[in-house]
Amino acid sequence: MTPIQNAAATPQGTALAGQSLAREVERAIASSRALTARDLFALAADAYGGTLAEGAFSPRDAYDAAELGLHLHLLRTVGRLPPEASGARDALAEVERLSALLPSQTRRTAEQNDYQQFSTPAAYAGLCAWVGGVGEGDRVLEPSAGTGALCAFALAARATVHANELCGRRADLLAVLLAEAGQDPSQTLTRENADHLDAILPPEARADVVLMNPPFSQTAGRLGHRRVPKVGTTHVLQALRRLDAGGRLVAVLSAAVQRGKPTHRPFFEAIDTDPYRLRADLEIGGAVYRPYGTSARTRLLVVDRMPTAEFGDHHGRVEATAETVPDAVEALGPARRLLAYPVHRLTGIGRPQGEAGHAPTDALRGFWKGTQRRRTAAENVQDRRHGR
Repeated sequence: MTPIQNAAATPQGTALAGQSLAREVERAIASSRALTARDLFALAADAYGGTLAEGAFSPRDAYDAAELGLHLHLLRTVGRLPPEASGARDALAEVERLSALLPSQTRRTAEQNDYQQFSTPAAYAGLCAWVGGVGEGDRVLEPSAGTGALCAFALAARATVHANELCGRRADLLAVLLAEAGQDPSQTLTRENADHLDAILPPEARADVVLMNPPFSQTAGRLGHRRVPKVGTTHVLQALRRLDAGGRLVAVLSAAVQRGKPTHRPFFEAIDTDPYRLRADLEIGGAVYRPYGTSARTRLLVVDRMPTAEFGDHHGRVEATAETVPDAVEALGPARRLLAYPVHRLTGIGRPQGEAGHAPTDALRGFWKGTQRRRTAAENVQDRRHGR
């Protein structure tokens, strides 16, 4: 690896060094070579042209680049996850094996704590994409995309992704993932506070699937270190405004977000009142997050936006606790089979119009429709290169 001279001196140099480190990690994962923390920091020192002790990079720089390396490998290898629970469980077991090749993230930075930058573990991200039913032709929105764990599975399934990430360093890494999938990050990556995402995105920018893991209680620095319990749910409500009829939102929130708490009761009423239907409310054990430096328990919510003709449809809701990703796959099987509008979600045919949904329009000018054209051309080249 050729070190980036004075990488820390400029944002561009830092970004290039992070990308270089990510490629090295991707190569290690592709060869099933486990990396210790010492290995990772040594690779980072080579990429940044200086050591951790010298301040050439932070632990977060190294961890984020390592995550991108894993996500790049998954983009190339995972494909669309099998729809049946048994196949998804086997596929995610392999994702967990690959993730275990990376060292645990034992060192935190002030930025990580202040902005709650805890990425979605890869297998957990795959679980979200699986229960979301993400497939080819879907328009996927990720409002707090981090280093792209959720995006990687959507892109691997040949969906078109719009990602938003406020942190500049992470957004630079995310741009690499989007470009690798054939998308133009200048068109499909925004760098905004997702508290107000609905007001920021163009009105025509809609989604068939929303995959999200928002900050649980941090306001992106607006209120200093103050924690606000409704931050995560505010992000969800913003994203729901961008979900088309027949679409599905899958959100990872704090386990403290509970229907029985007065603070959160209005939120649960909002996501289970026409046109929305809460399909699953699953508490996930803290061990899932342990490799990423926390053991916080989380809550996985699955919300459908119903077509008008199906208002009043109240199929059973999954309410359970799962300590592991395989357990969660089993628990979420009924919700996975109950996609609200499978015709347009799985084939792209019959997408609802008007109030019941919004078809892509020329006004998007590359936001969804244009990026799909660019992505298709790039993927055709990649397919020919790999003999597909």
